Amino acid sequence: MARSTSLTGAVLVCFFFATTPAFSQIQFKLQWMADSLAWGVFATPEQGTEPSDYLIIGSGQVTLVAPPGSQFGNLKSFSGIWEQNAYVGTPKENPEKDYISFGLVTADPPMEFRADEETLFFTFSSKSEDCPEELYLMPNDDPFNKMPNSVNSNPGNDISVLDPGNNKAVYFFSKIYSPGAWDCHPGKTVAQGPFHHGYDKRRQRRVNRP
Repeated sequence: MARSTSLTGAVLVCFFFATTPAFSQIQFKLQWMADSLAWGVFATPEQGTEPSDYLIIGSGQVTLVAPPGSQFGNLKSFSGIWEQNAYVGTPKENPEKDYISFGLVTADPPMEFRADEETLFFTFSSKSEDCPEELYLMPNDDPFNKMPNSVNSNPGNDISVLDPGNNKAVYFFSKIYSPGAWDCHPGKTVAQGPFHHGYDKRRQRRVNRP
């Protein structure tokens, strides 16, 4: 049975230096989900990466880049528990954007990664009925994605996963895929295919009752 466990960063670092792991990447996507009137943050392993059923989740963060004054809510977690933990409005590095970061609190509901499949992390919606002019996950080359920055914050996308069942592999965030999938404007929406999340796994568990 697959299992996901949340670790502190210190334990992750100790494991890293105690082994000689192989490295693989995990990509993130922002997807407009028209049926839910919400955006979903998804992840998938890069092609050729086949995680095992036993994963140890070290850390996770997602940073959203939005027009100034944007307000979001109704955060729902599906793989791991996520919370909005940072908001930086119009920093001088990019004064035409706001930055909203979501951090992984715990890896339950279970967080799984499967080859050639998408995992839904969480969803959120806008407090406005209007579709924003632009919305995207923070790219690696974003002008605010540097340390130190003008507000001494730590934005960006992150996932760190240990896979003891697959030659001690370590998976990290690599890049954004399907950058146009966020679009909620009529005629520009991108269909979302099949995906899985942590609550799917919970429904598969058997309970033996006395």
